[in-house]
Amino acid sequence: MKGKDTFTTEEATKIIALIEAKLKAGKEEQKKIRDKIRALGFYSTDFGMGPGYGYTVEDFKNVVTVTK
Repeated sequence: MKGKDTFTTEEATKIIALIEAKLKAGKEEQKKIRDKIRALGFYSTDFGMGPGYGYTVEDFKNVVTVTK
């Protein structure tokens, strides 16, 4: 596992906002946003969401634990 599976509420909120932005962005901007998501510790590939999967906020919420 490259990243982590437990996030604080603050981290999760930031990641959710980035995922929402990623879903609306063009291809070049998506890459930059994915880099920001990874910097927060979420690697979609850790959860079987390979390249081209196009994960959503719901996917994120289904695979991680959020703590206070």
